Amino acid sequence: EKFDFLKLKTDFVVKPNNGLGGQGIIVIEKQGEFAGEWIDSTGEIWRVDDLRLHIADILAGRYSMDDVSDIAYIEERVRVHPIFEKYSYHGTPDIRVIVFNRIPIMSYVRLPTEESGGRANLFQGAAAVGIDIATGITTYGVHHAKATDFFPGTRRKLANIQIPQWEEILTIAIVATEAIGLGYMACDIVLQPDGDNSTPMILEVNAQPGLKIQIANRAGLKERLARVKGLKIVSPRHGIRVAQALFADPKLAEKGLGRKSVGRYEEIEIVGLNGHREKLMAKIDTGADISSLDIRVAEDLGLMSADNVLYESSFYNSLGKKKRKVVGITYYLSGRKVKSRISITDRSRMSKKMLIGWLDLSGFAVVVE
Repeated sequence: EKFDFLKLKTDFVVKPNNGLGGQGIIVIEKQGEFAGEWIDSTGEIWRVDDLRLHIADILAGRYSMDDVSDIAYIEERVRVHPIFEKYSYHGTPDIRVIVFNRIPIMSYVRLPTEESGGRANLFQGAAAVGIDIATGITTYGVHHAKATDFFPGTRRKLANIQIPQWEEILTIAIVATEAIGLGYMACDIVLQPDGDNSTPMILEVNAQPGLKIQIANRAGLKERLARVKGLKIVSPRHGIRVAQALFADPKLAEKGLGRKSVGRYEEIEIVGLNGHREKLMAKIDTGADISSLDIRVAEDLGLMSADNVLYESSFYNSLGKKKRKVVGITYYLSGRKVKSRISITDRSRMSKKMLIGWLDLSGFAVVVE
């Protein structure tokens, strides 16, 4: 009763702390004609008494997922970043990053629509589009749990949008999980325009995120979680490199690039982490899955640094069970940049110090004469 609503900014958001499915959220866009009057994203007029009544409903638990008393927040309304202006209706898109074991597992961006009343909530009709973890480029659109190529009501394609400051967004999500102490959670981030720049800001975190993110990525969470369970991650940057190596969308390599031909042996150029580059002849082997590199070459290029070691893989030979380190690598094959993971082994007796497996050959046609 003592709160002075007239001191509020012209635009703000009222929301419950423990809400479900976007219920109870009001997005105020501007002031009305008279003092103490505001207009929300749907065009509805709200007066001081209306806001008091709505907040009283929130406090009473009307929108709470547990049907118990709740807390009401009045938050700053974040402006729409220019990259999303054509893909948002009267609301701010948010980027969700699911993090497990300090590794970003999956991501998508939720886009407010006219149907959702300017709210980035899928249950209320917002659209979503998956984001490739490796590049920050959007992939597959979804609306009402069905695939779509376009933003609802338009012919604007949802794929191939480059999300700005992508690695910074992933880093913020990982650091948030460390600060909160959750091993698995979703971090919702918005890009706040700031002149010619933008500032990634955490909107909220969620310990029980929904599963529709899988539809927008055409991939399952269970498989990805299993792949990174138990990995030792030494830093946020290390976690990002693991995600980029494991979860890159192979179809992005083919979009707009065409298929390039490679033979049985190809010259490649490896980009070292110490600033050096090395050209060498590599063997193309479609019978192998993961590529492999001689340990001496890897050491010379700084690829064996602790934060570049993704994990260790096990294999058996005549001497029993052995382990090999798998590291992140960037190299150029037939003029195309390849970011991948590679197994480190002793190839000193081999004429070719690197072998390229089929996992790195998406978008290439292998021609054997």
